[in-house]
Amino acid sequence: MNVVIDADTGTDDAIALIMAVNSPELQIDSVTTVAGNTRLAHTTRNTIRLLSYLGRPDIPVSKGADRPLRVKNRFADHYHGPGGMTTRLPTTDRKPIPTRAAEHIIEAVNQAGGELDVIALGPLTNIARAIQRGPDVMSQVRRIYVMGGAVEVPGNITPSAEFNIYADPHAASIVFDSGIDITLVGLDVGDAVGLDRNGTDWRTGISTGEELAARIMQGWFDLHPDRDVYVLCDPVTVAAAVAPDLFEYRQGTITVDETGEHRGRTRAEYGPGNVSIALGVDRDRARSFVLERLVTPADR
Repeated sequence: MNVVIDADTGTDDAIALIMAVNSPELQIDSVTTVAGNTRLAHTTRNTIRLLSYLGRPDIPVSKGADRPLRVKNRFADHYHGPGGMTTRLPTTDRKPIPTRAAEHIIEAVNQAGGELDVIALGPLTNIARAIQRGPDVMSQVRRIYVMGGAVEVPGNITPSAEFNIYADPHAASIVFDSGIDITLVGLDVGDAVGLDRNGTDWRTGISTGEELAARIMQGWFDLHPDRDVYVLCDPVTVAAAVAPDLFEYRQGTITVDETGEHRGRTRAEYGPGNVSIALGVDRDRARSFVLERLVTPADR
């Protein structure tokens, strides 16, 4: 599967990217960055340093949108740590490619001739801009895997809304209304899969990805002494792209409230539609899958 991954690289994006790099099913064309968990400068820096640390400096990184389409930025450094991370990554002289994210996504889709999926782990600003600027080309995208929304459960930024959709609700509306096939992986399943503070299975690995994920996780638990579980929303979205049988889906359409008291709320109408909405997950298998994919294939 040829993919572009769009990320606002904070802690869970980092774990998701480790998984993606270690998943032979995924041929990563590139990673595009967007403001969300933290500012664009930080998400881009985190992404470049992470890929270099994982031994994949060959994966191009394209810098994207630094603000939402219509609303003001809302960051989550309080959750992910200063600059979006809880551990320091070695510096590198690598830079993002010159082409910005929306144009790069259009180019990647065009070059792939319709054989490209997008895994969107952050606010949907870059994807929406690509759809606005190249609707005919973007209609060739096979599928977009969206980490976002809270369909049948409460939100995590307001009672109604999940963070990524709340951060840029207009972009989300553009994406869901595009007609492109979408798999929506929201809090309905993301919050069901997590790592426990006192667990040992995420601490004992020795490969590069396992060691880095353990440092990220330990730093996060140190940052949040009142929390006992770290939920794996972004890693679960990568799992949905690689192992969709871990989930139960209902087909339908998604409407996003863009303004007002319920800004960012995702409402589903079940039936014919372009969105496969993940509403159930095999927790134990999904958790095991995430941990397995932190290990490089040669070390399994």
